[in-house]
Amino acid sequence: MSLESYAALYQFLARAYLRPPDSEFLELAAEIPELRCRLDGDLGQRHSQLFDFNVYPYASVFLDPSGMLNAPWSSFVGGVYRALGLEVDLKTGVAAQDHLSIELEALATLLERQANAQMDLEIFRAQHAQHTLLIEHLLPWLPAFTEAVRRIDRGFYAAVARLTQDTVLAHATEVVGDRPINPFSFPTAEEPLELPSVGRKGRGIARAELQALLSPARSGLYLSRNDITRLGQALELPVRFAERAFMLESLIGSAAERGDLGQLFGQLGRVASGQKRTYRAWQRRAPVLAPLWNSWLDKLGETASLLGQLAEEHLR
Repeated sequence: MSLESYAALYQFLARAYLRPPDSEFLELAAEIPELRCRLDGDLGQRHSQLFDFNVYPYASVFLDPSGMLNAPWSSFVGGVYRALGLEVDLKTGVAAQDHLSIELEALATLLERQANAQMDLEIFRAQHAQHTLLIEHLLPWLPAFTEAVRRIDRGFYAAVARLTQDTVLAHATEVVGDRPINPFSFPTAEEPLELPSVGRKGRGIARAELQALLSPARSGLYLSRNDITRLGQALELPVRFAERAFMLESLIGSAAERGDLGQLFGQLGRVASGQKRTYRAWQRRAPVLAPLWNSWLDKLGETASLLGQLAEEHLR
């Protein structure tokens, strides 16, 4: 694919994650074979359900130890843009500079710079900047994000997530070439993830410990509101729509009252194992990039083991 084609596709994908589709966007989507047959249903409602309430398209949610929006990682990404000579303006409805649409637009800008460069040094700088954004700021969290989208959506946005994955993997493989890459390391958290024993009445896990479980940089695991709701439905337990940590805390309490804690933790362990399979699939797709996701696999392995121990404890 040409540099101009990559840039145009990144601009389109950035628009897909930025806001609900309008007529101009839908016309563009209809020209893309992978998306043409998925243009049905209320895509505006689906966009809001996905990106406002379930799968937040911000790097800090996945890479900052807090797992929160507008965390220190957001400011760090802003500094990276400045260092790379990128002027980034926040779009309407975007809370921070680490939004996926802004990262994709930044890549499009850098590809255009490379295409228009007149000197070898300009080409090298544009390529180096692409390498930095792809390897250090996008690819580490993109598998978790796109997989979370596909767990919820089976239509248009699942196809957008797949197209994003294919585009970024192809581009990154070309940028990296045969050069070795440094494995991504999670930002250092104050304490390692630990889940204490949970009492038969659901007591024992504090809200802070639940928040750690829900922070991918701590646990490797991303759970959306939809994921938590499905866990409850699988066990026929009520789930209240609220902030994710509260939803999980409430679900644990309901499971304890029914004597289903072992099954709940077992289900959570299986979710962690499923997300491990996603990272392995990405590693198989792009072996040269495989070291990027070793940290995720390690974290998910530790989390699955802890959840398995809790499941065994409550199934005895």
